[in-house]
Amino acid sequence: MVLTMTRPTKRPRSAVYRARKAVPQGLRAVVGKRELIETLGTRDPQEAKRLLPAVLARFDAILTAARAEIGGNLTRLPPREVAEIAGEVYREAVREAEAAPGTVKAREYAQDALLDRLEGDHGDSVEDQREFSPTPDDVAEARATLAERGVATDAETLRGLARAIFSARTFAAAVAIRRASDDWSTDPDGARFPLPAPHAAPPVPPAPTPGGPAPKLTTADLLRRFAADSPQQPKTMVKREAALRHLVAAAGHDDTGRIGKPDILAMKTARLATVGVATVTAEIGSLRPVWTWGIANGVLPEGPNPFAGMSPRGRKTNKAARLPFDERDAAMLLEAARRETGWLRWVPWVLAFTGARLGEVCDAAAGDVREEWGVWVLAVHEEAEGRTIKTRQSQRLVPLADALIHEGFVAYARSLPAGSPLFPGLGVGTWGKRSSTATKRLGRWMRGLGVTDPRKVAGHSWRHRMKDRLRFARVPAEAADAILGHDNPVNAGSGYGDGWRGRPDELAVELAKVELVPRGLIVATVL
Repeated sequence: MVLTMTRPTKRPRSAVYRARKAVPQGLRAVVGKRELIETLGTRDPQEAKRLLPAVLARFDAILTAARAEIGGNLTRLPPREVAEIAGEVYREAVREAEAAPGTVKAREYAQDALLDRLEGDHGDSVEDQREFSPTPDDVAEARATLAERGVATDAETLRGLARAIFSARTFAAAVAIRRASDDWSTDPDGARFPLPAPHAAPPVPPAPTPGGPAPKLTTADLLRRFAADSPQQPKTMVKREAALRHLVAAAGHDDTGRIGKPDILAMKTARLATVGVATVTAEIGSLRPVWTWGIANGVLPEGPNPFAGMSPRGRKTNKAARLPFDERDAAMLLEAARRETGWLRWVPWVLAFTGARLGEVCDAAAGDVREEWGVWVLAVHEEAEGRTIKTRQSQRLVPLADALIHEGFVAYARSLPAGSPLFPGLGVGTWGKRSSTATKRLGRWMRGLGVTDPRKVAGHSWRHRMKDRLRFARVPAEAADAILGHDNPVNAGSGYGDGWRGRPDELAVELAKVELVPRGLIVATVL
């Protein structure tokens, strides 16, 4: 029988202290373990005793949650509390992105990896976390997050928390792209996640005596100073503390001034032997900003951050994230849409001939189809209440191709009452967006017609097709970006002047050069 441990014990080989607590027989099926064990990351018995209570408290919370689950004492968390927990995830991810922004391409790849988990067609807007379906692993993460708080909850709350955590990571990925683009403007999504009740900041150790020898700065002291200057959520502190313990165990000491890349490499090697790449990447990422702060504030030796470039590199894949519709797909889908009614009659056509994002089309108002500079346009903006666009560059006037006008789309839009949504028959889904309803329904419709390649999606593949058509028609890059609402951080000059986005008449000239009608589709001739 495993005894409950109330004092730190040494690991036999390394002599590093650890915390242990037996899981009662009746709770093991829920907890999934016979014993809870966590390294304290130190060989110093006094430091181990100091760290032990916090770990044992977390163990007790896990057991309390297990008892509540077995007894049926489930707590349904209110939406605000779920959002608070997601906010901890969001703010932590933003802090790490701001500490080490990286490259735009790397951040975009990370965002794509998240968006690829969405069901159906996600376009390229971060609003599409509404289509996320949590996997068992996602639900398990949400369950463990609540267990550390001593909370057992029902399946609906667990899935809601898993979706909220994914949403937080998706919004944070967009912030990371902006920071990598050297855009440090105020984060528009920060207020989306409420802050929990304030908690007391950890005490700050006294500064060393001037002129005297600099005392050893332990990893725990560095983390406390960092947290006092940049307040952390309790869960975030727990994760950083755990990562520090792994670092100290690998280095064999806790003197921050002596921590270098060999120590971090030793930690990475040891951790990769027992956990996955994503876990080790998160651990190293949680420590990188602590060292960045220490160097910037003069409590660590000057020089490059030893954690820079030390995250493990996962296996690369050659999977194409998205493919454009080919000519056969495009002709078949547009012909099938002609046989539909309501929003499904028009959404595929508007996507095909504007290259707009799914949300920009589905959440538009009837008044957004109007004449500007003598041409019919779809106005993409966020002036309407509740509407959002991906970036400021997404705001634009997209000229409508002749084929779309001849098909009758403008006549359809003008037939709607003033102030009406462009597609009133399309129900409002999660987050108050019609595009959330359209995403899955378009996906099922398209798959039912025989387009089954998972790399082709009901909205975004039209954008890929439009990009190719603009490219091969030699449309100027700035004009192509204005039609699609793309940002081009490489071309700083594109931000000067009103540009193409406000001149749909000029864009219409460029769009007329592009062959958008798929082969095999007969174009309507009646307005």
